[in-house]
Order: sequence, then structure tokens, then C-alpha cells
Amino acid sequence: MMSVRSKRWAAAGILLGLTLAACESTKMAGGHGPQTPPASPAPPSSSDGTTGGAFAFGSSGDAGFDAWRAQFAAKADGTGRNDAVIRAVLDGLVPVEQTVQAQSFDNQAEFVKPIWDYAKTAVSPTRITNGQAKMAANVAIFDALEESYAPPREILASIWGMESSYGGFIGTDDAPRVLASQAAMGRRKDFNEGELLAIMQLIENGSATRDQFRKASYAGAVGQTQFMPSTLLQHGRDFDRDGHKDLWTNAGDALASAANYLTNSGWKKGQPWAVETRIPEVFDYSLGDGRKLTVAAWKAMGLLPATAAEFANSDALQAELFLPAGSYGPAFLLFDNFGAIKKYNNADSYALAVGLLADRLAGRPDLSRPWPTDIVMLTQQQAKDLQGALNKLGHSAGAVDGIIGRGTRGALQKFQKDKGLVADGFPTVAMLDAVLLAANGA
Repeated sequence: MMSVRSKRWAAAGILLGLTLAACESTKMAGGHGPQTPPASPAPPSSSDGTTGGAFAFGSSGDAGFDAWRAQFAAKADGTGRNDAVIRAVLDGLVPVEQTVQAQSFDNQAEFVKPIWDYAKTAVSPTRITNGQAKMAANVAIFDALEESYAPPREILASIWGMESSYGGFIGTDDAPRVLASQAAMGRRKDFNEGELLAIMQLIENGSATRDQFRKASYAGAVGQTQFMPSTLLQHGRDFDRDGHKDLWTNAGDALASAANYLTNSGWKKGQPWAVETRIPEVFDYSLGDGRKLTVAAWKAMGLLPATAAEFANSDALQAELFLPAGSYGPAFLLFDNFGAIKKYNNADSYALAVGLLADRLAGRPDLSRPWPTDIVMLTQQQAKDLQGALNKLGHSAGAVDGIIGRGTRGALQKFQKDKGLVADGFPTVAMLDAVLLAANGA
């Protein structure tokens, strides 16, 4: 996960990027390639009975894939990986169709859904009820994890729910197949090859089996907490000490691994992830540009907690004002633990959803201000038009990719401030029109 899940490439915004990666039951359905990879045959032996030497794989029907596989097998052999394991991981693979791979990544919820739709899916009544039931059924596990690791149980349970609906759906794709397909087509080749090497190491050291890796996401993430193989190798934990790090069927191993990962990612025990805030009527929204100020400084500007008794146990803590729906929806003070969640999946939308679900699992109240669901969000092409126009005006929005993240919102804030508008960085259709007019010299 990486971050953890697919090392999860994304830093999203509101469509805009601010959305999550988890549907209730269909999340992480994977690449959906046209063929199911066959079971790996027994590794062939050389003339002297050993398994060393050159690797002979049957043709996949794709010459480019076959050439990559031969080169990578030699590379894996050179790193000291076991020959039999190399064959078990790579033999019999058929590449996922490139268009299917591309669609799987391009349609990630983090990038294509408005934050309110994403949050509605993440923090649904069913997910809250199921999560509270799972927490009650696993009290001993959560008690032990809170003693040994930094994150509270509701955060761990929230990630569990977001990633696999509490173990209900862990994926149907073959991890070696999807990782090899991406590497062969040149998509983050070094990263995906590294994940394949991690799979081989996990099989060699007994942490997992080849067959377990046949249940993964479209990006190769595995288990109830959707770890990438390298993350499992580095941060996985054997909670019940049975010699395996079984993220697939063992909730204790999966949750302990997530707790360990978040602890190593800098989770600060006893501190909040975020707190919803009320903003005064007269306020400079351009302050929501990523800067960090003390809680005391934010309070001096008139910000107050919306539903909590206080922002944090110390006014000296640093926090960032976060406006996921601009001036139209709920606002938050984000603390360092928000960043720890983003180490799991580097999307603001994902971290926000994890936190909101965790609050509800812990019995804390729902948001005091509703999301502006009546606002029509920009299409991807409109988002590209906005980015291009902002760049033309000298307000650097970064790459013209149709993903409105922090860079684009920050550029929009500068434009808004220059024009004397509410500088909330929220890209409405009306704001797009204003930017286009200015860029065209009107």
C-alpha cells in the first residue's frame, strides 16, 4: 500500500481527486483480464537434475511480454531469488490486455467521483453497522493492538472496512499476472518488478504461498488490508505467531500489519486525525492553502470546533485548514495523523474518508454541515481546460491531466485572490468560465 495500496499513486482532489477508493462490495475488483491464469506447473529440471540455468517459459502469445519475462527471470535469478520460486511466480502467466489495465487505473474512485459521493459510499450506514459489529467481535485483537501500536481501534477498523469491507472482498486478480503485465508494458516498470521480487521473497521465507497471491486487486495489492507485496514484506506482522503473515484469512495478522504500518508512518498516539470546524462569516479562505498554524492561531481567527468539545488536547499543535468543498461544505483542521493515513493511500479523499468512517465507528457525531451535492462538478475535459487556462495566466496548476488536486486548487486560489473573489480554490463551472474569460483576454 506506497503508500500501501498500489503504492497508491494519487494525490487527489475533489473530482477532482477528492474521492475514495472503496466501494462497499465491488471495490478493488481488479483488472478483469480476459483469461484466468492457469495453475503454475512444477518447475522443470535441467539435465543434471537441478533447477538452475536458463529459464524456459511457454509462450503467452505476446512476444513483448515473453521477452520481458525472460529478462526479468534472469534479473530475479541474479538477485539471489530461488529458481523454483521464480518459475512458480512467472510460468503460465498471460498478460492482461493493455486497455483493460489502463481502464482499471484511470477509473479509480479517488480521481473520478465528487467527494460527497465518495464519502457517502465510504461512510454508509451498512459500513458503520458492520464495522461496529466487527469491532465488538474482535475486542481482544483490538485491545492487544492498541497496547502495542499507536493508532486507535477505530482507525484500524476503518481501513479494514475501506480496503476489503472487513475482509468480505479481497480481490480476484492474480498479483504476479497484473504486476508482470504492468511491468512488461512499461508502466512503472521498476516499481512493479520490485513488487514481483517481494512476492518471491515472501514465498521463499514462508510468509505466504503462491496460491494466496492469486487473490489480489487489479494493482496487485493483497489481503484484508490491501498491502502491496513489498509493504507486506517490510511491515507485515504475524499476530498469532503461527509462522505466517496471512493477510488473506487472518484478521489479526491483517490488522496488526496495518497498525504496524501506520505506527511506522508516524501516527501520533492520542492526537486527532482532523476535527470539523466552524468558520466565521467573514474569513480569508485563501488561508486554506496548505499552511500549518497552531490551534491557538486558528482559534484567534474565529475558528471553533463544530461538534467536538475541543480541537485537540493542546493549543500548541500544528494544524492545516482543509476545504474539500471550498466555502460550500464542511471544513476541517487537519493534524499530522491525516498525513499518516495518506502514507497508506496518498489521496486526500481516501484519508478523509478513513477518518470520517473512524469517527462514526467510535460513536462520534456526523458532520454538522452538509456536502453541496447540488453543485455540478467539472468533467475531466473541463478540468483540463481549467488547468491550461490557469497555467496560461501564470498561476501554475501543474500538469494538464484533468485531476484537480492541491496544485490546481492552489493555482485557482491565487486567481481568485487576484480578482477579489472568495479564494476557496473550489472549481465550479462558474469559476471555470471566469478563468477562461481571463485567459482569453476578455
